[in-house]
Amino acid sequence: MRKSRLRPSIVLVADRTLSADYKALFEGIFATMQTTKVPELVMRRFISPSAKTDAEGRTVTSPLGLRRVESSLLKHLDLSREDIVCTIPEQLPRLLGPWVKIVAFSSSDPLGRGMSNTTTTNFWSGELYTRLFSRRLLSLLFEAKEKYDFKVVGGGAGAWQWQLYDDPTAKACLDCVYEGYFEDKGPALFQDILDGRPFDHHVVSTQTATSGICPIQGASMLGMIEISRGCGRGCRFCSVAKKKMEHLSVDLVLADLQTNAANGVYSVVSGSEDFFRYGAEDLTPNFEKLHELLTAMQTVEDLSFMQIDHANVTSVAALTDEQLQETRRLLTWKAKSRYLWVNMGVESASGQLVAANCPGKVSPYRPEDWEGLLYETADRITHNGFYGVYSLVLGLPGETPDDIAQTMKYVRFLETQNAVVFPVFYEPYQIDEVHQGHRFTLDSMRLDHLELYRACYEINFKNVPLLFWDNQRCGGVPFFKRAAMRLLGKGEIFQWRQAFNRVQRDIEARQHAAVRLKDVG
Repeated sequence: MRKSRLRPSIVLVADRTLSADYKALFEGIFATMQTTKVPELVMRRFISPSAKTDAEGRTVTSPLGLRRVESSLLKHLDLSREDIVCTIPEQLPRLLGPWVKIVAFSSSDPLGRGMSNTTTTNFWSGELYTRLFSRRLLSLLFEAKEKYDFKVVGGGAGAWQWQLYDDPTAKACLDCVYEGYFEDKGPALFQDILDGRPFDHHVVSTQTATSGICPIQGASMLGMIEISRGCGRGCRFCSVAKKKMEHLSVDLVLADLQTNAANGVYSVVSGSEDFFRYGAEDLTPNFEKLHELLTAMQTVEDLSFMQIDHANVTSVAALTDEQLQETRRLLTWKAKSRYLWVNMGVESASGQLVAANCPGKVSPYRPEDWEGLLYETADRITHNGFYGVYSLVLGLPGETPDDIAQTMKYVRFLETQNAVVFPVFYEPYQIDEVHQGHRFTLDSMRLDHLELYRACYEINFKNVPLLFWDNQRCGGVPFFKRAAMRLLGKGEIFQWRQAFNRVQRDIEARQHAAVRLKDVG
């Protein structure tokens, strides 16, 4: 590979699973959950095909976080577009040289500690690709910085993992770990590095920094756009739990949409911890503001498909059926989706357990109202034209067998709805007096946990292929790839069932051994 003619001062790159050409959000989710049991060639060429680049190595699409870094640096530092390059790992060798002062590396899960991914690795053999690709890229950067003497700043949604867990590769390579939104302290940090001044090796931003957001200068991966930042509901396993939700202006959202469309990205994803709370000043949705945003979005030409990321159960409950139906109508663009999904964190059907671990999730309702609210919301989501994607957390601190039984009853109800259900294993975001290093693994799993997990996935085995197919179709994925992914999915279903049987045997063997030990004692 010949050297690029570009001589950038700053290179922005993400791990390989985030440097890909996905057409639908589920493709990205599916890719980041894969382990090395999937052959690497299949992973790179088919599941996670590389994002396109131009002749000089600039990527056409880049993760939204890196696009925000790029636009913030262009505004606040005396740099031109030639000084900053967003790229992909494959293009790094041709861009690195003595002219580079900073490489910023972003990963959502560099050590494989994200809750959804630790769940996968508990059941599957092999190493998570996000971890493998991150380690490889950091190793490459370590060798290059020894030669060219640049600094490496690690960030992204998974940056907390480098601080919480010891990792030799990251420790050797990273000169600074940046946690939080870049607009707050990032420009000053990068200016200090460029000027050769001392800088902190761990920078934490607690601000949402919405006032400092600049429109992106290039297309984002998956057409991701932010509509809000922060959450403020206080879930103890989430990095944005304590950050108050703030909203981007309609003009800023439209600017990002237009940039994506101008670069040929017509299927987009809304980024928010609670889509239905857009424009609200507190926990109560402001439908007028949401309606204003969605109406304005429809004026952007050529957009075809909008996917919603997260929403909160209580926000859905606060809207009328008419408001939900109007939202569904305004989210119907050129590509008509049968399965417009909304991802909601249920965590557990036990309101007391949820309130203990997620203090604001139940508000403004009481913990004892939570279970009934879940049933009502799932029914209304289905009847108002949405598809519910629900997540549960197994092993929350304080969980009891009664909590599992209560949640199992709810999952049985979801079998009758438009729904898929993803249970994940509890993974602490921080170590404190509440968590004390508590993690949930297969060694913690009882038979009732496994029964709940299996019940969720039997729903998914039936419904996820339909949802996935529809989203890929709306995103413009060719029929051949959709069919091949469907075939791959059938193989994974078989392997999941085999894994469930293996885990059941292990749990039963553990229980028998415990009984024998007790009898001997």
